[in-house]
Amino acid sequence: MPRHQFGIFAEGTRAHHHLEFHLRPGAGAAALSSALVAVRLANADHRTNGGTNLVIGFGPALWEVFPDALAGPPVSAFPGYRNDAAGHHAPATQEDIWVWIHGPQPDLVIDVVRAVTAALAPVATLALDQPGFVYHDSRDLTGFIDGTANPFLDDAPDEAVVPDDQPGAGGCYAMSMRFVHDLDAFGALEVDDQELVFGRTKDHSVELPAGTKPADSHIGLAEVADDAGDELVVYRRSVPWGTAAQQGLHFVSFGADVDRFDLQLRHLYGLVDPALVDRLLSFTTAVTGSFWLCPSVECLEAVAPLPADEDDD
Repeated sequence: MPRHQFGIFAEGTRAHHHLEFHLRPGAGAAALSSALVAVRLANADHRTNGGTNLVIGFGPALWEVFPDALAGPPVSAFPGYRNDAAGHHAPATQEDIWVWIHGPQPDLVIDVVRAVTAALAPVATLALDQPGFVYHDSRDLTGFIDGTANPFLDDAPDEAVVPDDQPGAGGCYAMSMRFVHDLDAFGALEVDDQELVFGRTKDHSVELPAGTKPADSHIGLAEVADDAGDELVVYRRSVPWGTAAQQGLHFVSFGADVDRFDLQLRHLYGLVDPALVDRLLSFTTAVTGSFWLCPSVECLEAVAPLPADEDDD
């Protein structure tokens, strides 16, 4: 049975770093495989309790380099989402390799970040370099708890991992988007109005009752269902980021297919019902967007096999 990358579901870490890379022209399979081995080894000495976790995601271009090792069709490229009438746009900035490192504290994480970046430098250029952190009790910088609707950890792999009978089994599809917040504008709202934007209470993250929660609230539109009415679950691992000048959220979610991300974003951006556009988009702007497949451990071994004396669990 293919195994998912354990770092996807390793919770409790407070320091995060997201790296996205663009393949250099002519980067061949042998050179890229060697670089990815070095990426995996960069975290080999840290995979213990209290250490760091490393997750690797592949964009569509990797299927051209490793057509035999990557089973199934390529992951779809992030298409971008535009609603000119509402004035909202989520740009497509699809990259080729995503590496997410997270651990208990920034000093441990940055050591791995530097090693990963050096390993990939011969075959790829760095396109996104985004540190993040857990804010208080897993809150966004707006003050609202992020990921309240996540499945319990015991159930999360069943919801987010590609089933054994499907192409890409043991992998997880993922979406990453970097958002820039207008915290001053959001903070100018009364708390009651902020709660109407999100559809949850601010202090305890309790969903507003049906008669009170607006249809265009964030959670009112973000929770989507399939044709049978069953919720399409995603497992969120977003983290805030911030400098003195800018603050925002690096949004990350995992799921068993890309279609659920696409449907969710089409709802949020008013592309399903033009009368319903996510209220939260008035206070935050997407500046990046990519879809990924985080392949199984066995698939990573086929692409970038670790030395025999290294544990690949």
